[in-house]
Amino acid sequence: MLSKIIKKITPKLIKLFLIKVLNYKSPFYLKNELKRTRIVQKKLIRELKDKEIINVIFLVIHSSVWKYDEVYKLLKNDTRFNLKIVVVPLVRNKLGEMSTYNQTLNFFLKKGYNPTGAYDKTNNSWKDIKSLTKPDIVFFTNPHKLTFDKYYIFNFKDVLTCYVPYAFVVIHSIEIHYDQQFHKLLWIYFLETNYHKKFARKYIKDNDQNLVVSGYPGLDNKFNSNYFPKKVWKEYKDGNAYKIIWAPHWTISGQGGGLDYSSFMEYAHYFIELLKTDSNIQIAFKPHPLLKEKLYKDINWGEDKTNKYYNKWNELPNGQLEEGTYIDLFHFSDAMIMDSASFIVEYLYFDKPIAFTKRDDKVLERFNTFGKEVFNYLYQIKSTEELNDFIDNNIIQRNDYLKVKRNQFLNEKVLPGNGKTASENIYNELLKQLC
Repeated sequence: MLSKIIKKITPKLIKLFLIKVLNYKSPFYLKNELKRTRIVQKKLIRELKDKEIINVIFLVIHSSVWKYDEVYKLLKNDTRFNLKIVVVPLVRNKLGEMSTYNQTLNFFLKKGYNPTGAYDKTNNSWKDIKSLTKPDIVFFTNPHKLTFDKYYIFNFKDVLTCYVPYAFVVIHSIEIHYDQQFHKLLWIYFLETNYHKKFARKYIKDNDQNLVVSGYPGLDNKFNSNYFPKKVWKEYKDGNAYKIIWAPHWTISGQGGGLDYSSFMEYAHYFIELLKTDSNIQIAFKPHPLLKEKLYKDINWGEDKTNKYYNKWNELPNGQLEEGTYIDLFHFSDAMIMDSASFIVEYLYFDKPIAFTKRDDKVLERFNTFGKEVFNYLYQIKSTEELNDFIDNNIIQRNDYLKVKRNQFLNEKVLPGNGKTASENIYNELLKQLC
């Protein structure tokens, strides 16, 4: 009996089981899928050249990864483009998570945008955005599978798709940023620097025609003469205190996922005591968004202790908790102390000293070649004594001896080299291809 059943299990049935039940896609299938997508994209480009109005949507899950402000403005001012920002849900346990969804909607409303929500209150369901908006171009804000299938790239293979990294890729585990089918299916993958194009080519290989080095648009507000940063720091000592940002990463001991950057545990109470004893400084606590949930799970912290610690920052006259956008915070600061990833590059834009608190001597091994090079322009800290010296010497006494080399690296290796912003490069690439 068993032998008869086995004989009926043909290669076709095995393949069907793998695809339908296990959602497995063979390398051959993926290669053909990519080839088909490229053919469709070329056809779409030809069609859009003759289209009067091009519909563009931006799909957003988290407000923290919105890096398209200046790109949006450039497209908005061009009558050939019709734009929509669409907020879609973070999915957990197969359900849309409403608190993140509502927070992201409110973020755009407060900024003066007119976002479209994917949630249908009347029917208690999630809308088919593709049918509703009929997009020609979709900009994604996150490459990971965090939402329903209908909002992911596999449902938009008959649309031109774009992506800009929501942070500078500096970690050593670069495959998650370049080796997903998402990255390969994109019409245009806009990259931060030539370093990152080299990383991407390693994985995308002979299909690398979708790679375009544009620069990083997330900080282009800084170069906009019409942008006026808001004063987000607490009023303290008539503005005469030194303003320091502390930005710890989420990779605390036991939960670092192989990165293990975070030295939060070593310095958490140090900074609170520093605020109590030194009235000439004020500190903004800017934790990574994931740090809180990691501390909730930590045996020595937990939810109650973590919430009390976070609240403590706002209770101190010279302390504050910052969990939202950060460009204005950076603009009016004097220095940053951190152990995070993308911020080691982003803060270079503000021409101020940066100290990296090294959890151990192997921290550099957890960065890629680009990230390791950035470390040449950071003050590297291993103890509270060295941290005190950084505050006294490099901030208060203004002995920023890395300043010249830091700015040279920023201008030569990080910023776009063509005299334009990253957002302008993205906009111009769209015009070159479609108009």
